[in-house]
Amino acid sequence: MIKRFSLLLIIILSTQVLFAQSQDIYEKYGIYRSPFRVFINKFSWTLTTGYGLTNYKHNLAGYYFYQDNFSQQILRNDQELPTVFTGYTNWVSDPIPGAEVTIEDLFEVPYQYLPNPVNNPDLRNDQYLVDADSIDLSFANQMATIPILLSVHYNIKDWRLGLGFQYEKHFIKSLEPSVNQSVIRNYNMGFKSSRRTKWFGLVGYKFYEYWDYSFNAELQLGASNPGPQINTSAIGIGQKLFVNLGVSMERNLSEYFRIIVRPSYDFKRYTINIPDGTDIRHNNSAWLLSVGVSLNFPEIPRSPMESDHVQLKHVITDPKSGKLIEVRGQPIWKKQNPKVGENHRKLWRYKWRNKRKIDPY
Repeated sequence: MIKRFSLLLIIILSTQVLFAQSQDIYEKYGIYRSPFRVFINKFSWTLTTGYGLTNYKHNLAGYYFYQDNFSQQILRNDQELPTVFTGYTNWVSDPIPGAEVTIEDLFEVPYQYLPNPVNNPDLRNDQYLVDADSIDLSFANQMATIPILLSVHYNIKDWRLGLGFQYEKHFIKSLEPSVNQSVIRNYNMGFKSSRRTKWFGLVGYKFYEYWDYSFNAELQLGASNPGPQINTSAIGIGQKLFVNLGVSMERNLSEYFRIIVRPSYDFKRYTINIPDGTDIRHNNSAWLLSVGVSLNFPEIPRSPMESDHVQLKHVITDPKSGKLIEVRGQPIWKKQNPKVGENHRKLWRYKWRNKRKIDPY
């Protein structure tokens, strides 16, 4: 028992001594490292692109919905509907007054639901008027999205803090009605594509690591600008906020270079103010899958000797200055195990290219 305790004590003291030596080894042996390189190495730069599905959806609760061969209009339903009225079109992007509509003898038929009424000559067969609350009318569709992201974050052990910018290209389709599809036409936004930009801060935490794979939970929080297709003056105050939750799955090819796959979900919406004093909330949350690379600026330079291909960090004498400097022998993109500096975990004898086993090693 005493021998075991003594052995354990020796291991602990040895570890503490080695740790203390690692702190001042550069000062002790006069090994030079650039302070700027050491500082900038703490930052990781990430560039990704990918594919997403943005779910555009809104509900017309609180409105009458009118449709004819030429337009689709909405107007508030908390007041008596006149026989001559003007609703609003383009309520997803830029609400403007529609054409004047005249309906005589409106109350001779139920105005909550008038699909092609034949007993009212003032409502032609191509007209349709309904109280959206009575049928729970909404419009929605999923649209393809191409995101391009650039971010930088500062690494603090397993935590990361940073800033980023994302550009999104949305390919617009018409919105489909939730009910009465045989009567109500799809809603056409009036443009085939739109673009959106985001500025955000991010915080992440590495919750799992296996060999040269790491998994990081990330939160992005910032402002989302809808682009020129949507009249920003009609958007309610504080409607640009978005939240993104994702997991960054990283393959560490080296200490400085990683390949990233990042599934995430965007929580975002905006409210359009209608000139009649009402407003409509539009949801455009999205599923995103991004793929890209992340790199760090190395804190030590490549070895000035062309024949030096040592994978682990090592110390040489600088042929120009004569100082001891720490260098690396591999480029940052070369696949290597950051744990021990080996090129590959699998021996040559087990690789597919050596299926004939010509050289066992």
